[in-house]
Amino acid sequence: MLTRLRELYRSDRSLQWALLLFMVLYYGATLSDVGLGPAAPVQNLTFNSMLQHLLHWRFDVDPAIVGDEGFLRNGLVYSYWGIWCALIRLPLFLVRRMNADVTTWSCVVAVCFAGMMKVRTVLLVRRHRVIAAAPEWVFGLMLAYVVLGGSGVAYLKSSIYQEVVFWAAAFGAAFVYFAVKGVVSGEFSARTLSWLALFAGLALLTRVSTGIGLCMAFGLLLVVLLVEDASAVRRMLMPVGVMVALLVVTGIVNYQRWGHVTTFADHTLYIMNSHYLDRMPRTQIYGYFNVRRIPFGLLYYFLPLWVLRGADGHLLFGDMSARLIDAVELPPSSFLLTDLLPIAFIVWLVYAVWTRRAVVLQPLGRWLAVAAGLTVPCLLMLTAISMNYRYRMEFYPEMDLLAFLGLYAIVSNEELLAVFSRWRHWMVAALAVSIAGAFALMILYKLSDWGPSQQYLHDGVVRYYLSAMR
Repeated sequence: MLTRLRELYRSDRSLQWALLLFMVLYYGATLSDVGLGPAAPVQNLTFNSMLQHLLHWRFDVDPAIVGDEGFLRNGLVYSYWGIWCALIRLPLFLVRRMNADVTTWSCVVAVCFAGMMKVRTVLLVRRHRVIAAAPEWVFGLMLAYVVLGGSGVAYLKSSIYQEVVFWAAAFGAAFVYFAVKGVVSGEFSARTLSWLALFAGLALLTRVSTGIGLCMAFGLLLVVLLVEDASAVRRMLMPVGVMVALLVVTGIVNYQRWGHVTTFADHTLYIMNSHYLDRMPRTQIYGYFNVRRIPFGLLYYFLPLWVLRGADGHLLFGDMSARLIDAVELPPSSFLLTDLLPIAFIVWLVYAVWTRRAVVLQPLGRWLAVAAGLTVPCLLMLTAISMNYRYRMEFYPEMDLLAFLGLYAIVSNEELLAVFSRWRHWMVAALAVSIAGAFALMILYKLSDWGPSQQYLHDGVVRYYLSAMR
């Protein structure tokens, strides 16, 4: 039995199929709550309505379905969500089942696609490792994290909100795979660049913040490649063509919705504003993105002290959040809990570059350009007027890219691998924290209500969750 498991682990194809089966069963059961979840809201049919209208060259949605999440403009109601999640429902139109709610199924497919792209990235690094005798446990650490921790588990809650983020993250994971492929192979071929352009463009048609980051990373990479070799322009024609085509589609959608090709949403038209009268004045003063929110953003994403109460009985930093931010959503979380292992690999990457033991990552400009572009979604979330738990997924393309490159650096330098091996037990501990943290936060996420958390924390965060579990 042990021999067969070893053979399975060493075979890329067999291992991928086994992990895919596990993901489908585990993620599928978790997202569907094994039939124990509440009835699906009518709002889950928003993308069905969007598709029906798109097929008639209309870009609005049924106001009775989208509800308060709509935007009222010139007598019609629009959604700010991209059209990708509508397009994937085309089979429903073909079989005349446009009233079917497939939100959970879509979430499962997106999460499994993202997971498999990350698995393929780990296996790609394993195939291209410079040290042939690099121990398999090093790759096993990252594979276990990809499947059982981080973004794979911590966000498994089925909703129309989460579906969009899942698909954007899936395109981000695919983008990172091809970026890593270009780095470890030493060549960004026309084919690799075309895939990068495709997934960046699809992300833009799904969730603008993710899409802008991927497009920026793609653009900066092209600049670096042109600086290195001006003749590279020939192999960029197809990738640029793919990107331009998807940008045109995005522009058409934006123009039809908002009257301007570069406008992705006009929040002055947001129907939800009628329930929160303080939002528009706050927006007029501080805008939708403001660097003044970065300190609180860092706390929200890394050190969730904001759910605690001070000696005066008020939430810590409550005045700051009330002044600058529309919504601070539960549950409290930290990447140091759900993603400690990749953060550790990023530290190893920095150490490898600093000590000049990352020769395999030369030239540095290529992956640094991609990393620079991927910081855009992170900065947008740190400065955004709302801070929601699902927005954490915007950080994963950056985190994954750097962590995978850290892994590649470790298994490509004898001295670095020797030092890393001495820290083996600490890395295993980081994996354990990542898996336990991701599972715990997933449970809390399922128990948490949507929207501003202040209204739920009158009796404290502990009592809130104890009450939710009853």
